[in-house]
Amino acid sequence: MRLLISAAEPSGDRLAAELITALRAHTTVEARGVAGPLMRAAGVEPVARMEDIAVMGLVEVLRNLGPIRAASAAMSAEIEAGADLIVGVDAPDFNLPLARLARAKGIPAVGYVSPQIWVWRKGRAKKISAGLDQLLCLFAFEPALYPDLDARWVGHPVIDRLPRPRQAEPHLYGLLPGSRRQERSRMLPPFLAAARLIHAREPRSRFRLVLPSAIHDGLPALPDFIEVTDGGAAALTGCRAALTKSGTITLELAVMGIPQIVAHRVHPLTYWVGRMVVTGVQHIALPNILAGQEVVPEYVQRFTPTILADALLALPAHQPVDLSALGGAGASQRAAEAILSRWP
Repeated sequence: MRLLISAAEPSGDRLAAELITALRAHTTVEARGVAGPLMRAAGVEPVARMEDIAVMGLVEVLRNLGPIRAASAAMSAEIEAGADLIVGVDAPDFNLPLARLARAKGIPAVGYVSPQIWVWRKGRAKKISAGLDQLLCLFAFEPALYPDLDARWVGHPVIDRLPRPRQAEPHLYGLLPGSRRQERSRMLPPFLAAARLIHAREPRSRFRLVLPSAIHDGLPALPDFIEVTDGGAAALTGCRAALTKSGTITLELAVMGIPQIVAHRVHPLTYWVGRMVVTGVQHIALPNILAGQEVVPEYVQRFTPTILADALLALPAHQPVDLSALGGAGASQRAAEAILSRWP
């Protein structure tokens, strides 16, 4: 199979890498596309790097238009050259135009991850259905939103990635400010300041700061009670609680049974435009969105290190989160089988 595949953010990079591995268990796959480090490690030949276009927010995207356009042009050239299938992982604003171009050239297009139309812009369902041949959904309730599309629930691979809950160390905390440069610049300083405040109150407290290994050498000097590590949420096994930015990481922490608070901050203009465009959305953390209520404390845009420290210390030992919409183990395998059932 000659496969084109595109991921525009770290969570998509992981999903795509897991899908490639699952597909190769069934057939020979020659894969090219917009690839992050995990996809490249899985054998995807990059025509553009995910790291160069992985930004969130209006202002951030405008600042990064050059690399985004270059990546889109590189994928368009690959489509012109021909392929058996194209898979766009999440990032619909980037991937749907490529899917439409591919279908116009006779190349079937698969979307992996439904946009959160169940939260906002519900009218996108028709546009998404018109641009794809198949959509692989992470959550159980999503296929019903696409009556005119081959939409299939495959489940969320987060279930397979992570260790099950274990006994927590009472003074160990996790810090997850994000892997994107823009996230780190806004979240790392208040997260570190909150850790220092907690340590001043609880001298036995320790912290695991999860960041990509490529930037470890560039970090400022840190106190000895803050350990820097890579490895994502799995590195926080045994933590009593975690302070995290929003995103898939919130589901990962929930699967591991680690209580969490979510704090997120974007460019003020991005936030203002978002408030104007997105209405009726009460939460940003995925556990809260799935529950329809706040089960995980959220702090968006306005917060201080003191607020974060107080909230982290106040978390209960157990934070109940309903994960039934994620399905059981084997999601990547089911995604591969869904694709191969139509395009063997």
